[in-house]
Amino acid sequence: MASERSAEHESEQQAAEPVVLVVDDDKDLADTCQYWLDGGRYAVETAYGGTDALERLDDSVDVVLLDRRMPSVSGDDVLDEIRARGLDCRVAMMTAVEPDTDIVDMPFDAYLVKPVSEAEVTETVEELLVRAGFETEVREYFALESTEEALESRDIEELRHPNALDDLRERLAAIRNEHETAIENREQQLAHVNRVNELLREVDRAIVDARTRGEIEETVCESVADAHEAAFVARRTAAGTLRCTAASGLDVDPSAVDLQFVAEALGPDISPDDIHLFDELSKSHKQEIFNGRGDDFASVSALCVPITYRETVYGVLVVYDDGTRFDDESAGVFSDLGSTVGNGINAIESKRLLNGDSVVELEFTFGADSDALASVTSALGCTLSLDGVAQVDDTVTCFVTITGAAASEVVEAAETRPQFERARVVADGTDESVVELRLSEDSILLTAADYGASIEALELDDGRGTLALHVASDADHGAIVETISGADPGTSVVAKREVERTVTSAESFRTDLDDKLTDRQQSVLETSYVSGYFDWPRGSTAEEVADALGISPPTLHEHLRTAERKLIETYLEDKHVSEDG
Repeated sequence: MASERSAEHESEQQAAEPVVLVVDDDKDLADTCQYWLDGGRYAVETAYGGTDALERLDDSVDVVLLDRRMPSVSGDDVLDEIRARGLDCRVAMMTAVEPDTDIVDMPFDAYLVKPVSEAEVTETVEELLVRAGFETEVREYFALESTEEALESRDIEELRHPNALDDLRERLAAIRNEHETAIENREQQLAHVNRVNELLREVDRAIVDARTRGEIEETVCESVADAHEAAFVARRTAAGTLRCTAASGLDVDPSAVDLQFVAEALGPDISPDDIHLFDELSKSHKQEIFNGRGDDFASVSALCVPITYRETVYGVLVVYDDGTRFDDESAGVFSDLGSTVGNGINAIESKRLLNGDSVVELEFTFGADSDALASVTSALGCTLSLDGVAQVDDTVTCFVTITGAAASEVVEAAETRPQFERARVVADGTDESVVELRLSEDSILLTAADYGASIEALELDDGRGTLALHVASDADHGAIVETISGADPGTSVVAKREVERTVTSAESFRTDLDDKLTDRQQSVLETSYVSGYFDWPRGSTAEEVADALGISPPTLHEHLRTAERKLIETYLEDKHVSEDG
């Protein structure tokens, strides 16, 4: 028995993202482009040929990366059909066909010659999405300009009709003369967008190399200050005040910066979506930030951006600029930047939790009004114990043992509550049962997982519960406690203790596993591995492995499943022993 509510949420989320369709009969290249573009900003799809593309194309597609030379239905045919259907999407031809004057009248927006790089693909998609909002005549100008750039890459003597390039330039000049102001404004917009997107890529690269949260914050401030005037990062302390932890471009000691104007704007709670624009900054504040140069910075504006991971706020990034007013588009881009930095900080915190020699255990108590799981146990008068938990995107899936109520009753109770996306009976027993529950909102487990905490134990009895979390020793414990306790008045921290980890060597792990596996199971596991059975595509089939061992395929599967279970069991036991010391 199961309950699913995620389809509608996923479709709404996908609808909010620009859709990019990659069309190429070279499956490897199409998949590579999809990999380059996948990252949360777009919904990327692939079509491995012109026929597949025509079946997929509709009004939901925003950008098409289109190969010209494809069998059956060529890219030129697909382009003609796109325009014949009146689909308002931007199209970039991405092909090994050298451009010639036949492309002058083709209604594409950009022309890329293979081999293409990741930067070319991502920058083209970013620019075409911006161009989609331009006026029709201005869009035509930039499309023709892209055609001109493509033809200029060829020697003019090699072009089929050299005069066609001159005609194209005359059309460009005529459109520019008629719409010069609009084109200049859009050129400035594209230049700004390109600078900002390069900033995002630079920050992405820096986050990959960073080893600590401090390194991430310093790198972000330096990168932002290079593109703008100055920047600093501030964190909320356990006492509720803001503290500057990194800065660049300021002419004063960051610790001396008065953060009152930020604190007043944000209030006691910082929302992940709460971006503040400060068009007017006091003269005294400018003098403080820029060391007395306030009179020279009359046009300075500031943007305050939360640094977030899902619903968790790690701090704020404040950006200063002189002469360039931030707008809604800037706010949207910096919102993405705040999420990128938050993802990096969360990854650092999670890695330090996994690799640290010691962790801090935080123990909380909470009531039925604090958590969806607690409300179920309160309604049924049962007890619940957490067996395992996994977080995927914005959901947490729990496997729990239930006593005092039937598994079907728990599933039914979950189905009536909007916080649960899925409820399923895993094992239905007389005294106790195992149930799978997927939560998407209003759960203390989601809040803990968003902070990168490891959920070690959860016990619930008739609505009252205790939760044990492990967090990195150098994590912001005060912020974690404040966030989880502040979610509901009925939640409070009751203990904080440091737990030493015991390091288990690879040799002792192997010894433990060898003690559990029989000789036959070891032989089956090793032969399957070296023969490529676990590869994809498989190097050997089950029948071929079984034949090599002189056993039947069903016997192979029986030994293999048993060996795999023992391997996973040993790993998980070792993992929990190492974490618990």
